Amino acid sequence: MKKLLLHSQRLVQMMAIAGIALLTSCETTPDVTPDAASATVQNAKGASTTVYYGPEAIAGEGTARVWVETVQGKPTALGIELTEDALANLEMQDMFELTLRLPGQAHATGYKTVSIGWNPMGHEPVGVYTLPHFDFHFYMQTEGQIMHVEGGPDEGAWSLAGTVLPAFYTFGPAPVAVPHMGVHWSDVRSPEFSPAGFSRTFIYGSSGDQVTFLEPMITLAYLQSLPAGTSETLPVPALLQYQQPNYYPETYTVTHSTDGTYSIVLSDLVWHNANR
Repeated sequence: MKKLLLHSQRLVQMMAIAGIALLTSCETTPDVTPDAASATVQNAKGASTTVYYGPEAIAGEGTARVWVETVQGKPTALGIELTEDALANLEMQDMFELTLRLPGQAHATGYKTVSIGWNPMGHEPVGVYTLPHFDFHFYMQTEGQIMHVEGGPDEGAWSLAGTVLPAFYTFGPAPVAVPHMGVHWSDVRSPEFSPAGFSRTFIYGSSGDQVTFLEPMITLAYLQSLPAGTSETLPVPALLQYQQPNYYPETYTVTHSTDGTYSIVLSDLVWHNANR
């Protein structure tokens, strides 16, 4: 029942999309010990590139984990890795939300919580997001702060429209927050609002008057259509203002590797100081 309530409130929030903060807390981010697994390579310019992995978690019939790539100590990418088995027989599984532990080095990116949501039947609006898909959440909040996000109307979102978020990002006719997530903003220029249909899109999320999470949303069919050894990199629309100092992606990348894994990545991370 709790899952159905969460899902239904999200559907209300997204219903009319096709027609058209950071919460204060004294909570500190726990220090997570990095996973011992890491790989170091030399890039074309000779700089040291290292990838650090968090611990694996069960996801469907496979596993998932978070990784962060650094170049000379600075984060350049933050990703979620899924094994191919994690995509097997998903149509038979119920809706779920899985929070993944970050390697310690990932905290330097400013993202504090990373989770995967599986929607086997998609969600409304009908004909837009009603396809089996994943929500890949990258939060600038701790788990405790996320749990304090209440569902329902969120009037604070109005102040973000066209000032922090570009004008082509919108919610429905009114901002409605999903419990323990926030208000979801969609880019009306994305394929799901055209005859091409939904395959992958980039969502911004907010709580109150703050942008609090980034979310690539990707269909199961799209992931399964990627041949091993291929990837696609897509631009991330820049915010008009940055409310908190953080690393923000200029692109996001979806990869199906020859080693039998998929990665969904906030790529080309660039540091932005707060300018609001």
